[in-house]
Amino acid sequence: MLNINRAAAALALAAVSLAPLSLAAQQPQRLSAFIDQTINLHPAIRAAEKNLSKAKASASAAGQYPYNPELEAGYEETAEKSREFGLSQTIDVWGRRGAAEAQATAEIEIARAEYNLVRTDMLEALLRALGANREQIALRQLAEKRLNLSDRFLTLTRKFAAAGDIGSADVLTAEVGRSSAELQVGAAKAAVADAQSALIALAGEQRKVWPEPVEIVGRAFDALTADIEKTPEMIMTRATLNASKASIQVAEKLWMPDPTIGVRVGKDGDSDLFGVSLSVPLPVWNRGSAEKLAASEDAASKEFLVVETRRRLYARLATAEVNLRSASEAVTHWRSIARPTIARQEALLERLSEAREIGALEYLQQLDRLLETEALGIELEQSLWSAWIDRLRAGANLLTWVEELK
Repeated sequence: MLNINRAAAALALAAVSLAPLSLAAQQPQRLSAFIDQTINLHPAIRAAEKNLSKAKASASAAGQYPYNPELEAGYEETAEKSREFGLSQTIDVWGRRGAAEAQATAEIEIARAEYNLVRTDMLEALLRALGANREQIALRQLAEKRLNLSDRFLTLTRKFAAAGDIGSADVLTAEVGRSSAELQVGAAKAAVADAQSALIALAGEQRKVWPEPVEIVGRAFDALTADIEKTPEMIMTRATLNASKASIQVAEKLWMPDPTIGVRVGKDGDSDLFGVSLSVPLPVWNRGSAEKLAASEDAASKEFLVVETRRRLYARLATAEVNLRSASEAVTHWRSIARPTIARQEALLERLSEAREIGALEYLQQLDRLLETEALGIELEQSLWSAWIDRLRAGANLLTWVEELK
């Protein structure tokens, strides 16, 4: 039976395809151009850009002087009338503005790291979706090949049965095999729809032709220089740590007493008034020690997270390098030895069936084994593509490699 979810995806894809396609969506496109177009226009990327702009605007606000001057006016009428005007200004003696600027700058780095992380995640998802699309198309073509071979075998079986060379049981077996192949084609088409739905969601449009992943076999993997310190995850973790350290300075400056200086002028009856005032808050009941301790503990926890992230990224890189080499060796063996052997065995199977040296059941069993092996080869090709993406991501080479495609 066809998977219900896959069938629904196929119907959804068919509905989308009814919409008019742009000219670019109907023409083959280079992988690098497709990546640039998709990544630059994706809403998640635009949202990350706006978040970065917001952080920069907040930093601009943090750079302003923290205190505004205060204007005072007073009037009193007793035996004498008195009027006075005053102007006061709190002075940022302890550098509260500088601490706020430092924290805002750290927040900008966090926003920039988030932008790079979103961009890298989006790029990885796009490359994986292209690989999955190629895999499912290849599996659909394999299912169509099975159907064509089943059609030919059914026609041949009916011909032999009409001549009285074989019985009706072989014809019935061939018909069952043909029906099974037809169902597998339907399932494969639904799987292609599933794979392309992810591409449609990322690109924001339907296409008749999607770009193909580039060739990986034969690349010099040793030429890739890995640096986990440059990965978006590591940059984000360090930026978060720096922001936590900056918050310690903010907590310290928040409770430092900044003095306020004032000047008053006026009239008291016929006499002139002039006065100068100085006021300083006294941190008696609350000295901000709890806030400073909390900020310090938060920064200490971020220090440990940096170490934990570095360990995790190192393990990811080591695993990715092993998987990439293993996948490359497996695909090389498949292309050079296994795939040519499968082709020769398929040709031999066809000759045996035409010479009536094997029955319908044995033919279908051997055909299933051969095609299952071909399907494993297709999965190997996809595993190599996935391992390549994993290695690029783990070694902070993904963005550089995409630039090299141009």
